[in-house]
Amino acid sequence: MLVEVFARVVFLIGISGLGYGAGRMLRLNPRDIASLLVYVISPFVIFLAILQSPANWSYFVYSLGALLTASTAAVLAYRLGRRLWPDGRANLFGFAGGTGNTGYFALPLVFALFDAHQVAVAVFIIIGVNLYEFTLGYFITARGVMDTRQSLVRIARLPILYAALAGIACKTFGIDIGQTLASSLESFKGAYSVLGMMVIGITLATYRKLEIDWTFLACALGWKHLLYPVIGILVFGPLLHMPADTLAVIVLMLATPMAGNTVVIAAILGVHPEKAALAVMVSTLLAAVSVPFAVSWLL
Repeated sequence: MLVEVFARVVFLIGISGLGYGAGRMLRLNPRDIASLLVYVISPFVIFLAILQSPANWSYFVYSLGALLTASTAAVLAYRLGRRLWPDGRANLFGFAGGTGNTGYFALPLVFALFDAHQVAVAVFIIIGVNLYEFTLGYFITARGVMDTRQSLVRIARLPILYAALAGIACKTFGIDIGQTLASSLESFKGAYSVLGMMVIGITLATYRKLEIDWTFLACALGWKHLLYPVIGILVFGPLLHMPADTLAVIVLMLATPMAGNTVVIAAILGVHPEKAALAVMVSTLLAAVSVPFAVSWLL
């Protein structure tokens, strides 16, 4: 597992580095790419993820649990952030405090380590995390630059919510979109992964002189790599009576690095995207230690 994690980290950092180089040479605008991710690519990804989820709706309890866990953590992080910062950093910290890179970082590890049941658990957890990111998470971040009404209007216009409803409807009523269309939509997954990591480097490239906010960086990393997984293990371990390998999937999701969508949404809304990009980059590096330690300790 250690080799798998290191290889994954190197690959993700390499993509971000490619984005940094492209951003420097081509002077790309990260907000345009972030908008493409949120408004065009993400809806297809979430629709296909729900439609192809390898389980029945009894597994939806994991989505609900992930949504509630992420939302609770985000509210707590936001309240802490308000005590530390008087500006949008508190909102950005709140969003980041509730989520992680569960999809394109954790899911390949789940495929490598666990059987079909645990893969299904992971997929439904990822669905719940994505729903958090584009509902409460988006709202918390938007409130850093908008009022409540404007934030709710922006959320209502997000196509990913309607894509999720369409996926749920198709799966519930057994609507088959056809193998040709489904295989064609698979290309959006790769685009989402690559562009999602490249936008981190592109965002960093737009700042000729990057001033590190050590307080924000330390708090964000401490929350994601220490408090979030430790408290999650202490809470879910005694309360949930389930097999160790299923609990290991949950711990893996808790121990993932900061989500790439932190940078994507911060870039779209203009809420300190440079601080988000730097924190996500460092967090991905730290995941080489935190992820294998957390799962190996549990197993």
